[in-house]
Amino acid sequence: MAYKALYRKYRPATFEDVVGQQHIVATLQNAIKNNKLAHAYLFCGPRGTGKTSVAKLLAKTINCTAENNRPCGKCPNCIDIQESTHPDVVELDAATNNGVDEIRDLIDKVKYAPMQGKYKVYIIDEVHMMTPSAFNALLKTLEEPPAYCIFIMATTEPHKVLPTIVSRCQRFDFNKVPTQLIKDRLRYIADQENIKCEDGALQLIAEIAEGGMRDALSIMDQCIAYAQNDIKASDVSAVYGIATTREKMELFECVSQKNTKELMEKARNLSNRGIDLQRLTTDLINIAKETVIYNYSHDSSLLTVITEEQANEIAGMFSVKELLESIDYLMDVSVKYKEATDSLSYFEVCLLKMVNLTDDNKPVKVVEVKQAPKAEPKPESVQVVVKQPEPEKPKEPVIKHLSNEELYRILTRSKKDIREKDSARWPELCRETSGLENTRIMASSENDMIVVVPTREQTDIINEENKQKVLEELTERKLGSRKSVTAITTDQKILLISYFRERTGPIPIIKEEPREEVSETEKRLISLFGKNGYKKVED
Repeated sequence: MAYKALYRKYRPATFEDVVGQQHIVATLQNAIKNNKLAHAYLFCGPRGTGKTSVAKLLAKTINCTAENNRPCGKCPNCIDIQESTHPDVVELDAATNNGVDEIRDLIDKVKYAPMQGKYKVYIIDEVHMMTPSAFNALLKTLEEPPAYCIFIMATTEPHKVLPTIVSRCQRFDFNKVPTQLIKDRLRYIADQENIKCEDGALQLIAEIAEGGMRDALSIMDQCIAYAQNDIKASDVSAVYGIATTREKMELFECVSQKNTKELMEKARNLSNRGIDLQRLTTDLINIAKETVIYNYSHDSSLLTVITEEQANEIAGMFSVKELLESIDYLMDVSVKYKEATDSLSYFEVCLLKMVNLTDDNKPVKVVEVKQAPKAEPKPESVQVVVKQPEPEKPKEPVIKHLSNEELYRILTRSKKDIREKDSARWPELCRETSGLENTRIMASSENDMIVVVPTREQTDIINEENKQKVLEELTERKLGSRKSVTAITTDQKILLISYFRERTGPIPIIKEEPREEVSETEKRLISLFGKNGYKKVED
């Protein structure tokens, strides 16, 4: 007999065998028990999470002839459905049969009563691949099918299914299967197949599967072909190009010790072995993240990627701040891999940035130098030792951040005439200090001012505490009034105007010809932004 792949051999035969979708299983079982079956179902979720398997289980259960424990798996209906030979259970792949002609042919057959079972069940896989014409042809039948007909549609991309189709179905969202449940299922299958498998190997397979039970079984199948009946974590790493946890820990150690030479050698060795650098980067992110979580919570039950001992080891190498900044660097490079021609260079630069993080934070190792013994001082002499004060650590810059509500209050205090007067003198003020290039005044009052700048970096420069003091002195000298200057970006300006409109109320339309009556809200908005600016915001 030909070899049968594990994902086919261990496809769930009963609802109890379904892994990780208990909320869906319970709902369907209750619907069957209480005879409240819907005429159409939409199963959504990632690949390999059990959508088609549950659809076939539902078809088997409602057509099973056994009185109890349905589906029994022994009656003719159960056997035929399991072998995909039942005349009343039709499986249609919408990826290839997605045209209107195929759907019309299906609709013509719907009107005929079941030949063998109680229900006719149509399982349409990858339903999002159907054309709009095919969807529209199915609409009427899907809304009012015969009492003996049930449609079950499965898709990995529910957003591509027409809303008119979705509204006619009961929708079930399949979740990614948790890693621990996949691992437990793999352990059960390994025992059934008499295969010796390390716990670390099962954990690694479950992580690579990323929530897909079918993917996990396919990976295990490949590992069995490679390592026969004794699978180790190193075998899984060799087959799928994945670094071991120990190798990842060694990378962190080299970063902590600033051992750049060894760090680069390890990175290149991993790349030469065919290790997937994007997955390695993701694994390093998860290790650093779990270390930070453990550092805060001291709860080992939250650790899934590393052990408590490993978390303590990394926590001893880095501060929480260093780990969080390392995560930022790793996340940045992870996005860039898709467009990189040389992923290794990106990865190496990221590691060097992580090394550089510790320059100002790690204590410098002091080497004790032995000096020649000095002659003892004479009894009458006094040796005075002056202790040099330790240099103060540079303080981090304090940057002012105002909420929308605080900015709104500044706007309500602002006046058009003050803004116009300040705008005329603003270029002269900008020439006397750096950081104000390409800025323009949005609003100004006696004591406050909001300016718009092109970039977020420039807002940080202007809103920094020391810069604020300089600007207050300049505004007092150049504009005649000491003002607190707040910088925002163009995007923040748009959000602020929207917030202002929500707080102030709907903005009335301004016509070109003057009107006799002008509301107070309109007067206020025109005084803040000017007539032209106000009309632009309204448009």
